[in-house]
Amino acid sequence: MIKTRVVVGVDGSAGSMAAVRWAATEARLRQAELRVLLARHRRESFALDTRQADADADQSTVHTAVMQARAVAPGVSVKGIALPGYAVPVLVHAAEEAALVVLGSHGDRGFFGQAHGSVDSQVATQARCCVVVVRGGEVPADGPVVVGVNSDPDASTIIGRAFEEAAMRGAPVTAVTVRDGGPSLDMIDLQLDPWREKYPQVRVTREVIGGKPEKVLLQQCRQAQLVVAGARQQGALLGPVGTTLLQRAECPVLIARA
Repeated sequence: MIKTRVVVGVDGSAGSMAAVRWAATEARLRQAELRVLLARHRRESFALDTRQADADADQSTVHTAVMQARAVAPGVSVKGIALPGYAVPVLVHAAEEAALVVLGSHGDRGFFGQAHGSVDSQVATQARCCVVVVRGGEVPADGPVVVGVNSDPDASTIIGRAFEEAAMRGAPVTAVTVRDGGPSLDMIDLQLDPWREKYPQVRVTREVIGGKPEKVLLQQCRQAQLVVAGARQQGALLGPVGTTLLQRAECPVLIARA
């Protein structure tokens, strides 16, 4: 079955509403439906009136998000739902039937008070589809899709996803390699060539830069409309590059899955 659903997690924060607007545009681009999803753990000890007030607030948050999504992408089918439960398992379960899960950056707090970055990183490592974390404000509409190119085993998946996203957007790709300890230019070409052939309409720029990978990619993100990174796990966390991008990138970050 071809997955034609984009899921966006909301909690009422400004960051999650920015994610809703980005996800609505993305759903229109992919000709997909959009599912707006809110999850809140409700303790049984809460008084009945408190639980009802929370439920009403959640429904209001979902309604507002759905209205914003429809305003951004009028032709997209948008559905909203509020569910009881913790955000991570609810979103990971929703990812089973999605092509993409979108989350917002939440500054110093996460979904309903969870630790900064905890939902983003956990969903990014556990979801079976690609995950995008929307960060910052406006990004250049004509900016490139940035991808790091190295010798990791999952490099082909990451590069391929970057080309696919660029082709969908009519954007160029900037392939960035860190000079110290990175692959040779010939190796870079070997990694890029299959995707150049598959997406001949995508213009590619190679950048070979010295420094730490996370710092180099952060610099490149300043002019990008999207950066693509891998989902390699280290315990329950992303690697250092993915973690840094989720926390500090100035453009949306896509964590790629095969």
